[in-house]
Amino acid sequence: MSIRSSLLCAALAVALPMSALACGPNFPVDLLHDRAWTLDKLPEGGFDYEAAHLVKPAYAFKAVEGGEEYVDGQMRPLRENIERGWFGDKYDRVAAARAAGDAAAAYAAAQGLPEEARRYLAGAAAWAKHDGDEAQRRFKSVLDLAAAERTHYGLWAQYMLARIAGDDSANAAAAAPLYGALRDEVAKGAADPLGLAVASLGEEARLHLDDNEDAAAIALYAQQTALGSRSGRDSLLQIARKAIKEPPALDRLVRDDLGQRLITAYLFTRSSELADTEIDGESSPADVAKSKADGEARMQKFLDAVTRAGIDKVAGADRVAALAYRSGKYDLAAQLAQRDTSGLAWWVRAKLALRAGKADEAAQAYAQAAKAFPAGEEWGENWDAGEFGGETIRPQCRVEGERGTLALSRGEYLAAMEHLYNAASFYWNDAAYVAERVLSVDELKSFVDAHVPKAAAAKPGTAADEGGNGYGNPAQTATALRTLLARRLLRAERYDEALGYFDAAELKEKAQAYVDARRAATQGGRIDQAKARYAAAHSARFDGIDLIGYELDPDYQIYGGNYDLGGGWTNADFTAAAAAADKPGAAPLKRKDIIVPGKLAGPDEAARVAASRAQPLERFHYRYNAVDLASKSADLLPPRTQAFAAVLCHATAWLIDRDPPVAEKLYLRYLKQGPYVPWGADFGRACPEPDFAAAEARVQAERVAWWKRTIRHSAPYVLGIVVLLALGVWWLRRKRAAAAR
Repeated sequence: MSIRSSLLCAALAVALPMSALACGPNFPVDLLHDRAWTLDKLPEGGFDYEAAHLVKPAYAFKAVEGGEEYVDGQMRPLRENIERGWFGDKYDRVAAARAAGDAAAAYAAAQGLPEEARRYLAGAAAWAKHDGDEAQRRFKSVLDLAAAERTHYGLWAQYMLARIAGDDSANAAAAAPLYGALRDEVAKGAADPLGLAVASLGEEARLHLDDNEDAAAIALYAQQTALGSRSGRDSLLQIARKAIKEPPALDRLVRDDLGQRLITAYLFTRSSELADTEIDGESSPADVAKSKADGEARMQKFLDAVTRAGIDKVAGADRVAALAYRSGKYDLAAQLAQRDTSGLAWWVRAKLALRAGKADEAAQAYAQAAKAFPAGEEWGENWDAGEFGGETIRPQCRVEGERGTLALSRGEYLAAMEHLYNAASFYWNDAAYVAERVLSVDELKSFVDAHVPKAAAAKPGTAADEGGNGYGNPAQTATALRTLLARRLLRAERYDEALGYFDAAELKEKAQAYVDARRAATQGGRIDQAKARYAAAHSARFDGIDLIGYELDPDYQIYGGNYDLGGGWTNADFTAAAAAADKPGAAPLKRKDIIVPGKLAGPDEAARVAASRAQPLERFHYRYNAVDLASKSADLLPPRTQAFAAVLCHATAWLIDRDPPVAEKLYLRYLKQGPYVPWGADFGRACPEPDFAAAEARVQAERVAWWKRTIRHSAPYVLGIVVLLALGVWWLRRKRAAAAR
């Protein structure tokens, strides 16, 4: 294929250089992209977290809710695995008993097993056939055995007797004491591999719920949830969903502290459910407006019920304050937030201060919130993150991120760096933006030297077990920031300083090779310099993303260069690029740098960003740096040598599929100045390594030839000069001799 054909195909391939944005992973929430949204919006909580913290566990029981376990290469019901462990090769008798048609047949099939097993399995067979009376008789017979003779099935039989009583409305009152007795047995040390103690809390709660005793049911479900039960959590969610739609039930719950906290937790984390679930993208504007109004009305009913009960009686005032803030009831939010000193209450105060234009007061409230939130508190996934998608909310990290956003808007760049670095496990992109584009190199170096020593222990919010969004690897946040600084220093040609911040041995070795080549390019003879420049060019091309690439735009080293978020491109730019791709010969749109927002930006942030932009501002800008170094290598090589052609061939290859016009210029230079080479037909596609030894020999040969030509052409003139000098000497001697006489 000719170079021109290659370039034409390449042009079609890269007509949409930003198309990678259309696919890829779930990119993390970017707090600095829409700073007004970030500082105004209070994230929703997570219902799972809120429900699990309604009460403190009163027991040390373990919830067991996995219906199956992977054992011996297959999935088996948990109960089967337990019984196999008990009876080993006699388990087939258990299976036969469970498959029997009635209690008597089951009892017979279990012959050879302990008596407790035979009696319990007979009861299980009767229960499966809906023979409640027989099942109850058989289960009671298990409990008639001495305690030492019912070590396996005694607890199971007790649980089933409580279930049978609870299912009989006439005897339901007897079920609660049975469940309580079961929990007492487990509390005293009885083995509970099926987690029946935790399950009993839910079963007993159901009895209260059936009798419209909501408060009692919620108390038991809350205990069950606090012990890790998904079933308890789901039950609480269903109670809240039902109550919010039934004013009488809502009023009852609001008068109970725990009930009020449950509804608050639901609304604080699931407010989107208040709208009509049938609303979608095809709904009419009127339907959408009605759905929104209905949701707001339901929210207002709860807030009205709370205020009727009295502000001083609000349970979980910080959560209600957050709910009021999210609902636009700012006066109520302020009243409630003042009644609490939790991290969430301070967070609400910070938001309210910002709305009032009191930035100093907001900064102080943020500082209090950051201290008050436990470092490990995590609310879970929040999908109320604007255009950004899902966000894992760790309150302390989010607060630190917002502190950084506020500090950045006030021009407090080092403070912004500190706060965003503290939140970097979840918001690394924001920390990287300030480190790479806002701070000067010296400012960043001073920050890293003060806060991020090599092999430093993880800072708050960056430990390996603290989750994170997967970008910037929370366990390696310190190393990531140090490496970002190292790349900035290399781009600034501060080589000695840069090498000290590459912590990974392999990367440091590559950086050393690049630095050695750059330095060698200014030493030695002409060919030595050309060879060094080519070595530096090769390093920049193939290791450049790790050595001199930008963490964010335009190289996106953070994603290994695999994704491009488009820098300063807008949706209109993407549309224009797509249109240009359909027009042969149309010039691709030029890349735009990151856009600094007009509001909430530091006073000179835009100037700082402009000063730190990539040179050139191109995707994979280090490839262009590599081509520039290769071109300078070619400048030092004899044009008619293989090395000259090979260096330009490699430079062409580095951009032939990325930037065909630049590759074309390199090819044209070869055509004009280079020698014929047998691989020229595949120029830019198949390139041998440069033969610098032959180029050196060529230079030496040219130097000798130059001297020979010079001597040959200048010999007559040299001879004439010698004759004239000889005549001059002769004349002077005769003159002196005459004077002496």
